[in-house]
Amino acid sequence: MKKLNKRFWYLLGIDIIRYLFILLFLYAAFSKVWDFQKFKVQLGQSPILSDFTLLVALLVPGVEILIAIGLAFRKTLLPALWASYGLMIMFSLYIIAILKFSDRPVCHCGGVLEQMQWSEHLWFNIGFVGLGVVGLWLGFYRRFRDAGTRHLEPQGEISCLGIVQEIPRRCASLGMTGCVKDDRFRHDDEVY
Repeated sequence: MKKLNKRFWYLLGIDIIRYLFILLFLYAAFSKVWDFQKFKVQLGQSPILSDFTLLVALLVPGVEILIAIGLAFRKTLLPALWASYGLMIMFSLYIIAILKFSDRPVCHCGGVLEQMQWSEHLWFNIGFVGLGVVGLWLGFYRRFRDAGTRHLEPQGEISCLGIVQEIPRRCASLGMTGCVKDDRFRHDDEVY
């Protein structure tokens, strides 16, 4: 059996984490949208969010859906992982605040998540915060590891035109600015 390389395991780990976040955010968002009135009433009962009920009721599912869409694409994966991590931190801090300062907390997560006890819900959120940290670590580790060795790996077709087209890409990937001033060989559809 062929031994799989480290890159495969890093990419698999990032994919598992992003799909778990996508599943969580889409499920939670559509549960809230499906029973929007109930979600809005529960937000109104919150001692912290009662003044901003409609705004929060519209923003939270929208943000969850936008983050899930961002997680679906490689180009927006790291910013979406940061957003996922931040949102789960905010949800966890909200649960801590509700548990500390409210005498009758009401869960407004929707669906199956609504059936959890508050302590279970907090541990669930902390688990996803941990997944966010691992996903960010894997993403940054891979990005910096690849950026340091990308110039050593053959990419694409080896030809004079291919080399000339590759120079700006490699400069951009290594964070070098101003190393190529001539854009004559750049195609309109290429992204740097």
